[in-house]
Amino acid sequence: MDRDGAKRLIDLALESGVKRFVMLSSIGADKSNPTGDIAPYLNAKHEADEYLKASGMTYSILRPVALTNDGCGKEVILGEDVDKSAKASRADVAYVLAEAATTGRYDGLAQNMQSP
Repeated sequence: MDRDGAKRLIDLALESGVKRFVMLSSIGADKSNPTGDIAPYLNAKHEADEYLKASGMTYSILRPVALTNDGCGKEVILGEDVDKSAKASRADVAYVLAEAATTGRYDGLAQNMQSP
């Protein structure tokens, strides 16, 4: 699902005329040759992210750190300043994904995310 399923969804979105695709990825998926225990997962996410970028569709890719079940604070840290050992609430991730899908605020960006 993390690679082939995502690629298929991208293809179907293109065929259907979808204008914007928002991808939930993972911290570390920006590297093409990850190492460690979750390397296969990160590699699959990386390949799907790159496939989306090459699709020509408007995209936003969100790469959160470790997830928690904390509530939504609606204030997050995005970009290169994210502490990769930090946490992100699922509620905050959902909020940012919805914002990306409806506003275009993050169009063309692949960015890391954490909750404060």
